[in-house]
Amino acid sequence: MQDTDSSDSKPVALITGGATGLGSEIAVRLSSIGYAPAIHYYSSKNDAVELRERIEENIAYLFHADLRELSSCRKLIRSVIDTMGRLDVLVNNASILQRTPPGELSEDVWEETFAINLRSVAFLSRYAAQDMKKRGRGSILNIGDLAGLEPWPAYIAHSVSKAGVHHITRCMALAYAPDITVNALAPGLLEAPPGWTEHRIKRLTDRIPGGKPAGIPDVAALAIDIIRNPSITGQIIAVDRGQSLSF
Repeated sequence: MQDTDSSDSKPVALITGGATGLGSEIAVRLSSIGYAPAIHYYSSKNDAVELRERIEENIAYLFHADLRELSSCRKLIRSVIDTMGRLDVLVNNASILQRTPPGELSEDVWEETFAINLRSVAFLSRYAAQDMKKRGRGSILNIGDLAGLEPWPAYIAHSVSKAGVHHITRCMALAYAPDITVNALAPGLLEAPPGWTEHRIKRLTDRIPGGKPAGIPDVAALAIDIIRNPSITGQIIAVDRGQSLSF
C-alpha cells in the first residue's frame, strides 16, 4: 500500500507488541520501505528503546499501553494519530500464550487471553478504521495462529481466541471494504511455548513437511507483501512450511 497524499509525511504503521519477535521484524521491514513505525509495548520498554534506535529515532515513536483495558486501546490509537499525524497501517501482533488444558482453565487466564488476543484486535481495528476511512484507504493485518485453524486442547484459551481473530478478520474485511483491507497471517511455531522440552520441539519439527518451522523473517516478509497489496483482503494465510498438514 503506497502513500499517495500530497503531504510529505511518511505513512504511519502501528505495530502492537512491536518491541520484540515478529513485531520488531515487521517494524524494521516497514521502516525500510518508507513507513514511520509506531511501536507499541507493554513490559518490553528496553527492547522498544533499542529497536527505536536501530530504526531511526526521528521516524520511529514508542507508545506504552495495557491492551487489557479498552480505554487504553482507544487512547493508543488517538496518541499515534495526534503524535504522528496519521495512521495508515495497523498490525495487531500483541498476543499472550498460556498453557490451559480444560481441566486447569481459570477465569482469570481466560479473560486475560481474550482481552489481549481478541478484544484488543476488535477495538483497535475499530478505532483505527475510523481514521483510515476519512483518508479513503488503510490496511489492517492481524497475526493469528495455526491454533486458530486446528484445535490445540492444551492451549484452549489461546486456540479459541485465535479462531476469533481469524473470523473477525473476514467480518471486518467485508465491513470496511473497499477502503480498508483486512487480512490475517496464521504462523506456525515461531518460538517454543513455555515449558516445551527439546524432545517435544524436535518431535513436532520432524513432522513438518518443509523440514523446519517457518521463521520470523518468513512471516514478516509476507506481512509486508500483504500490507502493500490492495487486492488481498479477508484472507487468513498459514505461513508454516506445511506444519498445518501434519496435524
